[in-house]
Amino acid sequence: MLTTLIAFLIVLGILIFIHELGHFLAARHVGVKVEAFSVGFPPTMWGKKIGDTEYRISWIPVGGYVKLFGQNVDDENPNDRTNYASKTLFQRLYILTAGPLMNLLFALIFMPLVFWIGTDTPAYLDDSPRIKEIKNGSYSQQIGIQSNDEIIAVNGIFVKNWGELYNVMGQISPTESLIFDIDRGGNSIYIEGSGIEMQRSGSMGWSPYLSPIVGGFSSTSPAESAGIKVGDKIIRINGLVIQDWSDISPSVQKIMKDESNSPSSTLTVELERNAEIEFVKVIPFFESNSKRWLLGMSMTKKFRSHSIKESFVLGISRLWLITKGTFSFLGQIFKGQGSMDDLGGPVKIGMVIGDAVRSGISDLIFLMAFISLQLGIFNLLPIPALDGGHILMLLLEKINGKPLSSSIRERTQMIGFSVLIFLMIFVTWNDLVSLM
Repeated sequence: MLTTLIAFLIVLGILIFIHELGHFLAARHVGVKVEAFSVGFPPTMWGKKIGDTEYRISWIPVGGYVKLFGQNVDDENPNDRTNYASKTLFQRLYILTAGPLMNLLFALIFMPLVFWIGTDTPAYLDDSPRIKEIKNGSYSQQIGIQSNDEIIAVNGIFVKNWGELYNVMGQISPTESLIFDIDRGGNSIYIEGSGIEMQRSGSMGWSPYLSPIVGGFSSTSPAESAGIKVGDKIIRINGLVIQDWSDISPSVQKIMKDESNSPSSTLTVELERNAEIEFVKVIPFFESNSKRWLLGMSMTKKFRSHSIKESFVLGISRLWLITKGTFSFLGQIFKGQGSMDDLGGPVKIGMVIGDAVRSGISDLIFLMAFISLQLGIFNLLPIPALDGGHILMLLLEKINGKPLSSSIRERTQMIGFSVLIFLMIFVTWNDLVSLM
């Protein structure tokens, strides 16, 4: 808990500092006086005035602020060159966007760094691309790919393993055709598809063979506590045969359902260790968010690092996928189709940061880049009290031809701040409930 708390404060402090530094540098660049620079929200824990600016560390570590001379209604002075209100609309827009853009820049730099340092990736990526299963209704099934087919080449590019296959597939344009060279029972056949149709389907819908060999454990793992070790090959669970890693979870769910979800139900895991058969008793735990019984195991992984060029491409690709997923989630929330339970508050963020610290430097850097990207996107949303809300006010000022009245600006800021406080309380409560 102490490691998690310290890591949470350091990571969030760095990302908030980066954000507020963007506002600070932009304001100084155009000549606006900065009265205060705070990491954290009041009350102030520590402060020191240097020049015109008081630098503060405040007690509530879930945000921060830069106080600009003239940004509040009661100290506006368009005739003072150091006053925020004296600056052009473009200069004020520059100050407001600088914070989120610094977070986006941080993510842009640090996400590729993750792949350059190296990450643990599933070991099956080095296996030959032989298909275990085809999902019903999937694009693979539509074009005639079958279980046990082995992909030899895609559009004339030979692939030796799943990693190479995914890289080739990721570079295919929607306008291109797909031509798969497939080994089916010793015979070479060609199957043609379409890049645009694959994109519309979302995925090919195939599954690789995943050897049921234990590669690691979660921080609270019933399997590890029971004596299962890294390298053990799972053979049976309560007599159910395990041929593939993907068989483990369905087998556990079925057994626990048959046992009427008794929290004391014990699973008998038959495994192979050093060419010998052993039996281990494991009591799974119920994960409330996913509504599933878990053993706390992960499949085997291998450490991989990439060249600077490859890391940049992989980092940008990962950021793009996360960005699309973020806006997709926001769209679902806006349409009333998403669940607010999927939002994470300070408690959940702290737990994830603690796990990342224990996992290694790459996982921690990835998480920091991920959170920084989310901060950049979230702060640009047109919600009063956020940077996006201030930007919206500037756009309305441009349309209106003059600043909005002080009463309208004050009311919208109070409403926006109230919404943010409510949201913070809501997600924190959700975090605490999920832990119970």
